[in-house]
Amino acid sequence: MFIPASFATEGEAEISFLRKTMGVPDDIYKEVYRDVINKDSWSVWIITMYPESRGKVRLASKNPWAPPLIDPNFFEKEIDVLRIVEGIKFAIRMSETEPFQSIGSKLVDRPIPGCKHLPFGSDEYWVCCVKHLTMQTHHQCGTCKMGPATDRTAVVDPRLRVYGIQGLRVIDASIMPVLPGGHTVAPTYMIGEKGADMIKEDWLPGYTPTFDF
Repeated sequence: MFIPASFATEGEAEISFLRKTMGVPDDIYKEVYRDVINKDSWSVWIITMYPESRGKVRLASKNPWAPPLIDPNFFEKEIDVLRIVEGIKFAIRMSETEPFQSIGSKLVDRPIPGCKHLPFGSDEYWVCCVKHLTMQTHHQCGTCKMGPATDRTAVVDPRLRVYGIQGLRVIDASIMPVLPGGHTVAPTYMIGEKGADMIKEDWLPGYTPTFDF
């Protein structure tokens, strides 16, 4: 994800808010970005399209208003870390190309406080950085997996009806059995349209579906 700004763009309210909501600790922010705050900057956020690590969302209690227990379980699989490191190295090489050098682009090379003991720019250093500064971009999905009745991990059937509960469907990104390789918004729109057609088919005799997929 190419961003025409960075966490150092503290003067922009939206970016400052982004830094805080993304959970960048103040000590890391002040140590790493103190020399470039409010200066022109750009950044690349490396995103694993098909992470092999899997998180969990569980109920905290029987109270439906209680916030759920969310465990993102980042980097359960080391391969996810190594792929991000390769992405970081690619972004740095890109920053060294003539177009970026023509505008004076320079890597912020102040080390992350918790990684100072490692040679800056080494694979070991980037692994350390990734584990200190990693976040997700709020596109959780797959918590109510669609699948056949023979699948004990499935929550909804192919018509999005919740197994074991009459009259209840789940029609959103939760039902995706496999993570898509891109932004979840378009697949979620499709799930919504298809789910609406299914409800109309069940309740409106003679209804012809809008979408045939």
